[in-house]
Amino acid sequence: MASSILVGSANVTSATSPTVPPPNVNIIHGTHSQLIAFLVLNIWPSHFAIPLLFVVIYFRKIERHATFINLGVTFIIAGISSTLLLYAGKTTGPEPAPVLCLLQASLLYGYPPMTSVAVFALVSQVFLVARATYYKEEYVEKNHLVRTWALMIAPYIACLAVVLATVIVGATNPSNVSRNRRFFYCSVKADPLTNFLTVFAALFLLGSVFIEGQLLSVMYKRYTFLKSQGFNVKHKMDYSMPLRVVALGVYSTIALSLSLLSIRAPESPVPDLMIATAPSVFFLLFVTQREIVNGLRFWRKKPSETRSVEITVAKEETSFYNYDQETRCSSSEVVERAI
Repeated sequence: MASSILVGSANVTSATSPTVPPPNVNIIHGTHSQLIAFLVLNIWPSHFAIPLLFVVIYFRKIERHATFINLGVTFIIAGISSTLLLYAGKTTGPEPAPVLCLLQASLLYGYPPMTSVAVFALVSQVFLVARATYYKEEYVEKNHLVRTWALMIAPYIACLAVVLATVIVGATNPSNVSRNRRFFYCSVKADPLTNFLTVFAALFLLGSVFIEGQLLSVMYKRYTFLKSQGFNVKHKMDYSMPLRVVALGVYSTIALSLSLLSIRAPESPVPDLMIATAPSVFFLLFVTQREIVNGLRFWRKKPSETRSVEITVAKEETSFYNYDQETRCSSSEVVERAI
């Protein structure tokens, strides 16, 4: 989706080259069907699916960390930003109004840094909780409020800074702002800006991959410990949530990397369409969790959250579980609260 705009301007090798197309000439050769697909991939998760997920979490009182909600919000913002031209009836035909085009371009340029930081925040939160549990350290969320607020605010600070920079660049050179260059959405022809966004987003996503590796290492150590003690791993630990977070981080990194296709194949719409699937992947990864599926069954009463089996196990093998000051919980429950 919007991340491929980060490298779109890199297709222009020299401002004086006679082969370089002017800003209002298409460099993405998309079809009407691909435009429809792009809009659908942005509309259904941001307008319906992710809000539905949040409604279920809220009304069924399912615990999720603020960094998880934050990431979902960034996908909603991206989806709405990507469909601004649809609301204005300007997806095809003459160029949109300069103000509208610059507004969309600015919001979409802010999307890659915002989302990459949000992914980094979520992965970091899950890792910190899992590590604390592994080393039998007490983890109480209220003792980490400063860190939590920093992880929540950072994506929006990154987004706002880039939006303002894009507005300044676009307003200074209005002829470089157009819809036709990228076909699906408005963009700004500004190599230094897009190159900076590419590096910024890549650093945070690569950082996320590194932390995911550390998380998988902790999970593997936990797995081998349980096996060595003869415990049934399936009943002892729930790896579902951290593995879903890892999968999302890896997918986001791959999707951004695909935008590099624009350098060698600038006419291909594949990077934009691939990145547009990220919100759908986010929704599908987490809506299929057991408690969310149960929450979607609105005609059923919310089941009791007692876990007598796990509490019994915790008494038998305290080295594998962590306790906070108010509630005794298994390590799987601790990780659930991380996301």
